[in-house]
Amino acid sequence: MRTFVAGFGRWFLTLLGGVLLGAGLVLHGQVALVRAMTNEVQQTFFLWRAIGEATIFLQGGDVQMAMAMTEAPPEVLRECDFAAWTLVAVGVLIAVTAPLLPRGRRSAKRVSS
Repeated sequence: MRTFVAGFGRWFLTLLGGVLLGAGLVLHGQVALVRAMTNEVQQTFFLWRAIGEATIFLQGGDVQMAMAMTEAPPEVLRECDFAAWTLVAVGVLIAVTAPLLPRGRRSAKRVSS
């Protein structure tokens, strides 16, 4: 029974580390997308940007989202980036060290004749 619990614990911690690592990478991707969209909107000619803001209800979903993302404060992006790095670091640490946990003692069953 002890071997099963130890094996399940190692498996669960490895899975948890992978989930945290994946969540950190997804958050990194989202922050990069916000920065790219903000950069694109800021490089747009100011007159087109003003027309787009005035007629935002007529714009498509991608344009509306890009314009909404430009309102995200830089402090929020920095905090999200820090959280993403933290998730990646903790996920890697757990995923790498979980298989190194000690294995349970295996008792050898003796067959008596």
